[in-house]
Amino acid sequence: MIIKLIGHFGNMDMNVGPVGPWREFTKEIEKNGHQIVNSRISGNFDALIANNHSTYIVNECKKNKVPKSKMIIILWEPKTVDWKRHSRKSLSNYGTVFSPSLDWAIGNERKFFNWPQLKLAEESISISNWSLMHNRAVMILSNKFSATKGELYTLRRQTAFITSKNKTMDIFGDKWNSNMVYKYSNYFRKFFSTPINLLSIKSFSLIGKSYSNYLGISANKANTSKNYRIIVVIENSLDYISEKLFDAYSSPAIVIYVGADINKYGIPKAAAIQVSANANAINSKIIEIQNLPIEQQFILMQKQRKAILSISNDWYGNTVLNHLAKEICNTLSSAIFKPNDHI
Repeated sequence: MIIKLIGHFGNMDMNVGPVGPWREFTKEIEKNGHQIVNSRISGNFDALIANNHSTYIVNECKKNKVPKSKMIIILWEPKTVDWKRHSRKSLSNYGTVFSPSLDWAIGNERKFFNWPQLKLAEESISISNWSLMHNRAVMILSNKFSATKGELYTLRRQTAFITSKNKTMDIFGDKWNSNMVYKYSNYFRKFFSTPINLLSIKSFSLIGKSYSNYLGISANKANTSKNYRIIVVIENSLDYISEKLFDAYSSPAIVIYVGADINKYGIPKAAAIQVSANANAINSKIIEIQNLPIEQQFILMQKQRKAILSISNDWYGNTVLNHLAKEICNTLSSAIFKPNDHI
C-alpha cells in the first residue's frame, strides 16, 4: 500500500529525519510492507495519514480514488486552538481520527494515544543546592490569544497579573509585554473568525496588560526553570495533556499543573499538584508551597519526580509513535470498502 504522509502544517514534504519519533513511525509502517510518500511530488497513493486537514489533500484523495476508510487524520490541537479542524465538516472526510485526548477520542471511529514526550531522566540534586534556588514560581509559556470557549490563555494572563502584584512568580515567554497593536489585532482576528456558539467573551480579559514580573524569552526552558523551586504549567485547554507537563520535569522543581485530570490518563496523582483553573487558587497554592519548610519542599519535589518517572516510558516519543504506527497499520489493513465509500 502506498501511503501519503502529510505534516503538521499541511505540508506535503514532511521531513521525518534520520532518527527520532517520526522515523520510528515510518520504520514501523515500512516494516508492515507499506511505502511512505512524503514529498511534494504528486503521484498515486492508496491511503492517507494527515497531521493536518486541508481541502487540497482531500481533493488529492478524490483524484486517487482513496476510500474514506483509508483516510486517517491525527488531531494535535484542541478545539480552543483550531476549532475548524474539530468541526464535523472537516472530520467527516476521514474514516478514522486519532487523538491524544480521551475527550476528543469518543466514538467508534476515534482512537486515543499518549502525547509523545521527551525521555525523562533521573535528576539528582542535594538539599543544599535546592536551598540556592529561588523560593518563587516560574511560568515559561507564551501569551497567546483565543476567543473560543474553554481556552486557558486568559487564565495565564490572570495568573501573571495576580502573581505580579504578590511577587510570587516570574514569567518567561513570547508576547507578554508586546505592543498594544499586536495584542489587540491578534485577539480580534481570533474573535471575528470564531463562530458565535463557540465565542468566549471573558477571553478579552487583560488583553492590553503589561506585566512587571515578565523577564523575557527563555533561551533554554530547562536552564531557566532550574533556578526556581516551583513551576506552574497551564495547558491550552482542560481536555488533553501535552508536552508542557513533561517538559516541567526537565528540572528538579515542584510542579503545579492546570490541565486534564492526570490520573484519568494513567499518571499518578503524586506526579503534580493539580489546581483548578482559577488564578487565585494557583497563587494561593504557590504561597502555600513557599511557606513550607525547605525539607518538606524538597521531599515533595522528590515524590513528584519518582511518580512521573514510574510511567514516563509509556509516554516516550519513540515508543508512542511506534505504537501509533502499529495501530494505524491495523486500521488500514482492516478497513472494509463500502459502496459510495469515496469522499
